[in-house]
Amino acid sequence: MNWEAIGAFGEIIGAVAVVASLLYLATQVRHSNKQSELESFRHTLGSLNELIDSLTSSVETASIINRGRKSIDSLNEDEYLIFECLHIKVLNAIESWHHQVTETSKKGPYRDNQLDNIDGVAEWFFQYPGAVDVWNNVKHMFVPIQETVDKNL
Repeated sequence: MNWEAIGAFGEIIGAVAVVASLLYLATQVRHSNKQSELESFRHTLGSLNELIDSLTSSVETASIINRGRKSIDSLNEDEYLIFECLHIKVLNAIESWHHQVTETSKKGPYRDNQLDNIDGVAEWFFQYPGAVDVWNNVKHMFVPIQETVDKNL
């Protein structure tokens, strides 16, 4: 075997090593992206769970929510502030979740299911007249999700 053949064989081995390294790197990047997506979703669910905890933190808060859902006119100024801020927290969570799904998830069943879940949360939370009144007062602050919330009223 001459030196040229050995050199050519070395180049082939080097090329195979480069391709193998690129394949490994692509696999690692894909795995890292999936982990980031899952962590982002876990954070969103954690925010929603914290919000639910705050909604159920006391009988007084539950009373404000129940009366406000029927009519914001039944709330005094302080109670309305609590009711409105709770709804803004919900909207912040929905907007964050919506952004996470639309900006990081590929089109497909996972994305479609998450968007359906967002619709379900919006529909559940804003099915009450008082919640709709709050939405109409603050919707200008939530342009990215206006269509999502409006279609679920």
